[in-house]
Amino acid sequence: MKRVVMDTNSLVSAIGWEGPPHRILQACLRGQLELYVSPAILRELTEVLARPKLRVVAEHPDLTIVLSWLYQPVRLVIPRIELSVVEDDPDDNRVVECAVEAGAEAVVTGDTHLLHLGHYQEIVFLRPHEACSRWGF
Repeated sequence: MKRVVMDTNSLVSAIGWEGPPHRILQACLRGQLELYVSPAILRELTEVLARPKLRVVAEHPDLTIVLSWLYQPVRLVIPRIELSVVEDDPDDNRVVECAVEAGAEAVVTGDTHLLHLGHYQEIVFLRPHEACSRWGF
């Protein structure tokens, strides 16, 4: 089964709206993909969901279910390495660290800094629609 990491913006989109990020998250919930997160990703997700402009996502009826699922220990990885491969946005390194620690095949993201990497080690960086096309979701 494919191991994946979704960055914060992809997770927010997946929770709040229909579309490719939502289809990927649904595939994870169905057990078709293994999704991994790190404390840094969960912390950023919590901060982003608290923003007033994202009230529509924070009030989504499925939010509690998704967050409970995301916070399960089986999905949590604690990166043992600190990377500095994304120079233009150092916070994005936390996503790469999570993917490395999880042994992920892909990171699903719309972040241009991560997408410009193309790949890191064996990890490929894909836009949500690219991941859906590649994996048939």
